[in-house]
Amino acid sequence: MAMQPSGRPDEGSSFFADEREARPVVGGTVARGHLRTDLHLFTGKRKHEPEPWQIAMSFVTSGAGGNIFGGLAVTADAQGNDVEEFPFPVTHEVLELGRQRYMIYCVVCHDSLGTGRGKIVERGYTPPPSYHIDRLRTVAVGHFFDVITNGYGSMPDYKQQIPPHDRWAITAYIRALQLSQHFPAEQAKQEQAGGRPQ
Repeated sequence: MAMQPSGRPDEGSSFFADEREARPVVGGTVARGHLRTDLHLFTGKRKHEPEPWQIAMSFVTSGAGGNIFGGLAVTADAQGNDVEEFPFPVTHEVLELGRQRYMIYCVVCHDSLGTGRGKIVERGYTPPPSYHIDRLRTVAVGHFFDVITNGYGSMPDYKQQIPPHDRWAITAYIRALQLSQHFPAEQAKQEQAGGRPQ
């Protein structure tokens, strides 16, 4: 038992019919932690959209017979596919995690208030839009998650650096920043009167 024969992964082997030492992966195998069946949590989308490489491959394999997407369903209004709600309850702890991650990854470009005037922008980097413009105050939360995940314009993607749960926490913190500057007046009056909004 102590001295068993063992081979290296790329060596040949006369023991197996395919003459390879490394065994092929069993069909249907998914690497641990990569199953990602919760579309809402991992993509911020309502339904699956093809990846850019899938669109490119469909173009190559379709012969481009008029439809360059080769029959793939590509959403014309990508924002219409973004989810409107968070995949888990937004608690004080989630907002605090979002604030911490925002201060690590986002503040250098977006600044601490989300106005798009961070330190990097002062040195000539393309300024991001303020979170407080009308277009971004009304956008679905899935849009922010998607931009953090895949990047947009001159913003790089952060899917490798920030886990999905933390990306959602950052998104929740962005919503809190937006509310801090644009709290609805009628809701503020109800809060001051001790009432709850309907």
